[in-house]
Amino acid sequence: MGRPKEFDREAVLDRALEVFWDRGYDGTSMADLVLALGVGRQSLYDTFGDKRALYLLALDRYRAERNATPWHLLDELPLRPGLRALFAAVIDWMVDNPEGRTCMMVCAAAERAPHDPEVAARFTTSTRQVEQRFVARFKRAQADGEIGVQHDPVALARYFTNALNGLNVTAKGVHDRAHLLQIADVTLSILG
Repeated sequence: MGRPKEFDREAVLDRALEVFWDRGYDGTSMADLVLALGVGRQSLYDTFGDKRALYLLALDRYRAERNATPWHLLDELPLRPGLRALFAAVIDWMVDNPEGRTCMMVCAAAERAPHDPEVAARFTTSTRQVEQRFVARFKRAQADGEIGVQHDPVALARYFTNALNGLNVTAKGVHDRAHLLQIADVTLSILG
């Protein structure tokens, strides 16, 4: 009996993330993973569990390491220009990346959250993290007089988080920068 092939678990997980990000959960078979990862089916099962367990690990890795939202723009600039720069940078990335990718977490939620509580929980955690960043910035904007006290920082944070998520969904089918920037500009108009 031959010895099982050894492999770098982290590198394989990175490659699995890429496959799931490109094809989604339902669009990826175990055979696809075996081929793309260069690891035998039994070795994958022994190391990661089933396809769903590997997918959940890939989502966790994405959330921890791959989410490239340029939050520094929001922190470094006055509120309105910072929001505009943040949305523009996200749109540029969505339109310009050759794989046609948008946020993996948003895609996972659209595909799996309605019937997979663990994916839904990961999306909820990710969404709360985004909301917390926005809440902190809106509170700072109120303290600095950039927006009035009539604005509820939590409600605004939820609104802007939803707007970013919505742009990710729209960008899956609309790769027109001007179209997406127009949506962002209308979103920003809520601040007056």
